[in-house]
Amino acid sequence: MSSPNHEKLAGAEVLAAMTKLNGDPTPQEFEAFLAALSLFHPLPAEFTPERLLSDTHPVDSWLDQIHTPAMQQQVYRGAYAIARAKGINRAETDLLAHLRDRFQIMPEMAQALARQPIWGSRSTLVTNSALAGMAALIGREGEIRRLIFDYCLGAAIVGLVPLRGGGTLEIKFLVVLVLILHMIWTIRNRWGKPRGQDALAVLGNIFGFIAAVVVGFLAWATMIGLGVVIPYVGAFATAAAFASITWMAGQSTNQFYTSAKRPDAIALQRAFPDLTQPDP
Repeated sequence: MSSPNHEKLAGAEVLAAMTKLNGDPTPQEFEAFLAALSLFHPLPAEFTPERLLSDTHPVDSWLDQIHTPAMQQQVYRGAYAIARAKGINRAETDLLAHLRDRFQIMPEMAQALARQPIWGSRSTLVTNSALAGMAALIGREGEIRRLIFDYCLGAAIVGLVPLRGGGTLEIKFLVVLVLILHMIWTIRNRWGKPRGQDALAVLGNIFGFIAAVVVGFLAWATMIGLGVVIPYVGAFATAAAFASITWMAGQSTNQFYTSAKRPDAIALQRAFPDLTQPDP
């Protein structure tokens, strides 16, 4: 019978097989793979995600080493989470069915395992993994892009508020300015408050904000022009201007905080504490 450590390693290899089943894993699949590996923590430090994904043994050779029902259920749970990350296709459906058959997992149990989310945090297993770092950066970029979009939506809503009269436009400008400043502060914190940007990055950020104002004005003018021929479109002019300014300002800020000449170790520790924690 396999030892618990051998079962863990075999389970991790099965998850790696599911991750690379369709070729190179997508960022979503790799993030799900890292989270699923937390089910088997701790693994030996030498078994990094790169090493697991590079293994070429057939999946059945690893299934033969997994005998504990609890470990079999964990493997199925992790495999299902990885397959679901990008949408389950035919090959993944077949592999999941193969796992159910080999592990003799009943349909009711399989459904219960599939409903259990995996809230994995990256452990010291992936501290020195280059792929884990790349996946974290890709995920953070997507997170900040969605954050900027949320602020744009908020700025557009401010522009759509049906207030008229003296001073209302100035109040809306002030509210949007506060939103933009809070967005800048949030982006800076998400990247760990990095320092070390050179003069060219500072100058580029300044021009980025100038471009944001210009693009906002062009968006406003475009909507006003369309309103001449398309009824009611002009009513969205202010919202379009505010959203455009916020989007451009957010993109410029994001680029500024990722344009340091060299890595800021302290900022990286703040932004990715799980990936930069020291080895035990």
